[in-house]
This record gives sequence, structure tokens and C-alpha cells, in this order.
Amino acid sequence: MDHFTNDNSIESPSGALSAVLEDSIMQKGRPVTAGSKILENFISPLDATVVSRLEESGITISGKTKMSEFGIAGLLPGSDECASGAVSAISDGEADFALCNDYSGAVRRQTAERGVFYFHPTYGTVSRYGLIPAVPSMDQIGVVSKTPEAGLRALTIISGYDAKDGAMLERGQLAIDYEQLTTDNKSIRIGVPSNVLSTGSYPAAIGEFLENFETVDFEMEYFSVFASVMRILCCAEISSCLTRYDGIKFGYRANGFSDLHELYAKSRTEALGSEAKLASMLGAMVLSKDYYDKYYDKAMRIRRLIKESLQFDKYDVIIMPADGADTDARLALHALPMLCGLPSVTLRYRGRGTMPDGGITPDGGTTPDGGITPDGGITPDGGITPDGGITPDGGITLVAGVMNEKALFAALKVAKLEKQVFKP
Repeated sequence: MDHFTNDNSIESPSGALSAVLEDSIMQKGRPVTAGSKILENFISPLDATVVSRLEESGITISGKTKMSEFGIAGLLPGSDECASGAVSAISDGEADFALCNDYSGAVRRQTAERGVFYFHPTYGTVSRYGLIPAVPSMDQIGVVSKTPEAGLRALTIISGYDAKDGAMLERGQLAIDYEQLTTDNKSIRIGVPSNVLSTGSYPAAIGEFLENFETVDFEMEYFSVFASVMRILCCAEISSCLTRYDGIKFGYRANGFSDLHELYAKSRTEALGSEAKLASMLGAMVLSKDYYDKYYDKAMRIRRLIKESLQFDKYDVIIMPADGADTDARLALHALPMLCGLPSVTLRYRGRGTMPDGGITPDGGTTPDGGITPDGGITPDGGITPDGGITPDGGITLVAGVMNEKALFAALKVAKLEKQVFKP
């Protein structure tokens, strides 16, 4: 239960669906800190739109989960990623789904590690009213769930136009019937960015996943600068958003100050963590007169070029690895949905894996002795067979075009990923 904040623990009625909220989503009358001391003892004066929609649908909100300070972990070089309370809560069975905001990719990587799903909807389909902002052009409430069906139900409930959020799409309501989705693998084309897959040693699971689909090879343009563009834009927006925390109207206020300037300086020095301070300083630098054109404006131009380079008329879904060798590689691999406002899903894929005597070892599959290997040992999920055969196992991200969440869920169904639920 250490993945919850101190203010949690509401029991769900028997049989009722339950959700948990990352501690950046406001719930009226309850503390909300976004993982930062700067919001110590702050009580939310309102319900986020997603909270209202959950409650109207009869979903029990059973607690708030821990998070890194303003979700910054994973953004800066050498960043120490803390465990996501949202991912841990779902993986441990504490709720049916969790709502959270992940712009750095840290939550996505952990969902792949823990064997659950992270669904990132099209930017503008889920209201951010009541979400504590960090990177407004990329902030988007997503869903962590154990199954595609649970994730789809959550997105159906929380999506839809909200006049309180000025970035909403009027056609943003998601209405997908999972049971009616096609299982025809020829109807979904997977774009395979060859230059991305050639830059590191990525899971064999990707190759096996692609066997389910028609594939289209292409070059991901500007991939070499994805991490730099993300870091520049995120730090600029974080710097702007954090200026509101000054110790005056709400949140942490330092003691022993002699004037207004010292109040600002002491409050922010004492209450903001090192990564929040560094991101804020880098953001202030790239927004300054001397560096605006050189860094921020150029990053914005490249962001536009990245959007224009995508060709979803040639493929329906793009596949990417879910993890990389270092901070830059990880940030680059999860940049596309945020930079372009695209829907995505990150998951752990376990391949078929050949057993001795021709048996198959998918989750729920059969071996020659009805679940037991010929040598008498049980094959664990994604584990090694007695005779040395490896079951391909690794994290992947699928990215679709704007408002094409249907393609993502169809791909999951074709790959029979509703049967991939397992404990890490």
C-alpha cells in the first residue's frame, strides 16, 4: 500500500468498479500536491472534470497515488525515476484502473515492466480541467489498466468535450465497442521505423508481435533530435508553470523572510526539489532573449516538421520499443505521442516461445502435458523453458493517428493481448 499518498483508503462497494488518481488530479476537499512540498497542505477547492465523470458513472475513487514531483522524473539526463504509484496500484490489484499524466515516458516504461497497459488518448479528447499543469502543450490524462477492456471503458467515461478546457476537440468523445473490433490482421498496417529499431538492442518480442500484421518499413524523420526537442519544450513550459508557486496565496511558505523577494526565494528554495529547480532554470534560459530563437523557436519548428513528416495514410499504427539504454534514448522513444498529440498504448508483449516437442507457451496456452513441460517444470510467464528455449518478452509502444484509438484497440485484439494479463 506504499504506492498511495497518506490521504487515501476509501473502500469500494463489493462488485463496483474502482479507480485511483495520480496526485496531480484534483478532488474537492482532499489534498493534492503533484508530488511536491511546494503544495504541502493544499486542499483542492474543486473536482477535476474526470473526477466528476467517474462519480457520475458510479465509479468509486479509492485513493490518490504517489508520483514524482510534477512528473519530471525521466526528463533530465541521469534522472532517478521513482516508482509510479498508479502503476503499482493497478499491478497489485488495488483498483480496476488509474488516471495519471505522463509526459516524460516514466509511467509508460513502468507499465511495460509491470505487465499492465498505459493508454494515452489523443490530445484534446480528455479534459485537463482540475489537472495540475506541468507541460500544458503535452499534459493529457491517460489510463493505466490491467486489460484493454478496462482501459477502453475508462477512456469512454472520461473523454468528451469540456468547455472548461480551451484545448478540447469538439469531436473528442471516444465510442468504441471492443467486442465489435475486427480481428482481421490484414486490415491493420504497422509502420516499422527501421532507423529507430537499428539504434539499439530491442526486444525480440517486437519481431514476433509484427508477425501478426502487414508491415510497412519507413524512416522516422528527426528521431535523432527527439530527446533534445522534448527537453527544451518541456523545461520551457515547466518553468512557466512553476512561477505560480511563490509562497503567497497557497502552498508552502518559508519562515524568517525580510521582504517579498526573500519570501519568494526561500519558499521555492526550500520546497522545490533539485530536478524541478533544474528544469525551471533550463526553461527560463531557453525562453530568455539570448536563447529563444536558438533553442525554443527552433524546437517548435522541428516539432511542426515532425508532425508533418508522419504518413498515416501508409500505415495505421507505428511500433516503438518501450525502453532504451539511457535517459535520452528513453525520452526519444516516448516523445512522438506527446509532441504530436497522438494516441498510444504501452504494454509488455510476450511472444509465443517454442517449447520442446513443439508445444506453445503463451499465457493460457498448452504444452504436451497439459500445462506442464515434458521435464516436469512449470514454464513461468515469459520465462525460460527447460531445454533452453526463450519466450520473447519485452515492452512496446503503439502509436496511431489523431482520433484513431480504434486502430490501437484493434491491434491489441488481433494480437490477443487481452490474454496477456500476468503478474510481474
